[in-house]
Amino acid sequence: MVAAVKFEIKKIFNNNVILAVNLKSDQESIFIGKGIGFSRQQGDLIAKDKFEFEKEFSPVQGEKRDNYFQLLAEVDSEIIAITEEIITMVSAELGEELDQHIRIGLADHIAFSLKRFKEGIEVANPFLAETRTLYSQEYKLAAQAVEMLEKHFKLSIPESEVGFITLHIHGARNQHGVSKTLKNTTLIKKLVMEVEKNLGSQLSYDSLNYARLVNHLRFALERIEGQSDNPNPLLENIKESFAFSFHLAEKLAVIIETEFNCQVPEAEKGYLALHLHRLKRDLKV
Repeated sequence: MVAAVKFEIKKIFNNNVILAVNLKSDQESIFIGKGIGFSRQQGDLIAKDKFEFEKEFSPVQGEKRDNYFQLLAEVDSEIIAITEEIITMVSAELGEELDQHIRIGLADHIAFSLKRFKEGIEVANPFLAETRTLYSQEYKLAAQAVEMLEKHFKLSIPESEVGFITLHIHGARNQHGVSKTLKNTTLIKKLVMEVEKNLGSQLSYDSLNYARLVNHLRFALERIEGQSDNPNPLLENIKESFAFSFHLAEKLAVIIETEFNCQVPEAEKGYLALHLHRLKRDLKV
């Protein structure tokens, strides 16, 4: 007979969430289960096959560990559990591990959002169109996450929430967090508005022209921020032949330089001007 795996309780966050360490492997686990921490205390030994639990997963490590433990103590265990389910689903669909810090940001966001929904308060998402276009793969996964939340909590959740969760997923994939993703998304929205103002035409969020523009801006920002060398042998011809578009590209470059505190290469302005010229031609303006 195989001996039952024994754990020592290291911390009890509430009646439903505990931290325990495997006495054989010395690995820590978070256990979630109804009443799992009730009448138990730190130092108690528990056999894994002798108690019921719904979820088991490793805690966040590193400098954010204390923040995560505070979250476990404050946030409803149901929210922690569904957050772990969402992260597992996203990771499996993408075939990659997400940055562990999403477990703090996403759980905290879901807790706050659910409170708002129950109170009948909806927060508008001004970056929904840009988010849907820029991060289409993450957006589809965020939509699945929202379906999971709706089913579990029996709520109707607006599409704006899909956009917010998309930012968490994208930030965790690139390991630069939601704030960086949101900053770039905000900048792209500002650049699109500048293009629309100069062309005197508003782009349809569902159009191919809009999708091309925001994606070109996204990859341009990545190249600029990464200081990628991208020579443009047509630069002088572009300046001469597409003067209006190049001038507009220079305006966009000033906005980017202000936000990123860096220099936009002339070659990159040239490629941007080419795209703007095609957009201007397609819009017939």
